[in-house]
Amino acid sequence: MEQNKMELTIEQIKSITENSFQIPSESSLMDITPVLIEKLGSINSDIREGCLEILYAWIMNGEYDNTTLISLGDQLISLTHAGLGQEISDFVFLRAFTALEVAGILVFDEKCEKGEIKGRNAFLTPEIVKRWFTTAVEYYHQERDYRSYVIGKGWAHSIAHGADLFRDFAKHRLIQKEEILQIFQLFKQKLASPSLRAFKGKEELRIASAVYTALLRNKLDIHEINHWLSSIFDPFQEKDFWDFAKEPEKLNGYFHVERFFKDFYLMIKFGISRKGLFAHPYYNVSLQNRDEILKLLEQCILNADNNSFYYKPD
Repeated sequence: MEQNKMELTIEQIKSITENSFQIPSESSLMDITPVLIEKLGSINSDIREGCLEILYAWIMNGEYDNTTLISLGDQLISLTHAGLGQEISDFVFLRAFTALEVAGILVFDEKCEKGEIKGRNAFLTPEIVKRWFTTAVEYYHQERDYRSYVIGKGWAHSIAHGADLFRDFAKHRLIQKEEILQIFQLFKQKLASPSLRAFKGKEELRIASAVYTALLRNKLDIHEINHWLSSIFDPFQEKDFWDFAKEPEKLNGYFHVERFFKDFYLMIKFGISRKGLFAHPYYNVSLQNRDEILKLLEQCILNADNNSFYYKPD
């Protein structure tokens, strides 16, 4: 877009958000949208977060027609590969924040399919969802920037935002058992792999919420769930926590897995929040095999402890 290159200031962004996300009279939707997308990669947290909020609101409010949403989704999902593979780069902001916007399009399509958006029909096809899903899997698998909050620049949080994207893929009607198993394997790799950095922004909790969301689809039986949960700890079997003292990268992976088990256990035990993104009828159902999953997770937590701290009666 080479036209008289629009610019968005913090004041203009605040004006839009404070005016119920009305499109500014001095600019058109199609002129301002490319600027919003570009600013998703800003290193200024206020600009980045504000543009995220505006674009997400316009998606959910139905400001874009179906053809535009598909084109927008293609563009956004491709941007999750910007600078991919670098361990520290400002491109992480663009990857992480475009991932959330793709999630918004998936959610909006589901609302259309359920008749919740007046005058709008579902617009995503199996081919489109598969294309976006494949690109998202590649992005998450190759993501190496594990930073959470970056001093002076705000939240990067690509691991958490990627988990949110897969949460909304898992909830989508066109995602089936094969894709859910692929998501679970991806989470296993991301949790258990050696890492230069430890997660510091509750990434394990965001992964747990995505897993919980996927399980509510009732596509997996208890044996498949057991196999997956048990396999997550495979890289650490037959070793004590102390064995990793001289291997900090493996120790980070161990901590990620251990915290995931505990976060997921508490989520299953007490239920998922019914506020915010989870204030949705989708979550007002009981988790199938809840008691069996709790027992499996108890055993996973004890295995991770490996006879160190928790009392285990003979």
